[in-house]
Amino acid sequence: MICPDAHPPSFGLLLRQVRDGLVRQLDTSMAEENLGIGFTHYLGLKVLAARAPCTANELAQALDQVPSAVTRLLDKLEALDCVRREPHAQDRRALQIVLTEPGRQLWARLKQRGDQTIDDAMRDLSSDERAQLLSLMTRVRDSLVTP
Repeated sequence: MICPDAHPPSFGLLLRQVRDGLVRQLDTSMAEENLGIGFTHYLGLKVLAARAPCTANELAQALDQVPSAVTRLLDKLEALDCVRREPHAQDRRALQIVLTEPGRQLWARLKQRGDQTIDDAMRDLSSDERAQLLSLMTRVRDSLVTP
């Protein structure tokens, strides 16, 4: 929610408003897929597209989620035939998560939706302003990483 005020929003509030707006727009766009998926599924597929095969614990760490939340995420993606759980190559006790071809195809479509959402959000910024915004945000993020 954006509240008009005489004072500019705090940095933290502004970040939250931008994040929430992006998630809302992306969720609305992803609803057109008629799959009952949302932003969490988008993030899960994004990580899996870059890191699969990986274990559920590795995925949970990458998403900063508890294992039970990742289990629910994987159950939904498996029901959609986007992922497959297979025996781990080196650890017989573990399963690894593999992105299937339908999962890769869905990620490609969702990535396009995500890219369009970002483009729409930054439509009023020049390419130099976009680059500057990304540079500044990267510096802020990096300053928060503990050495």
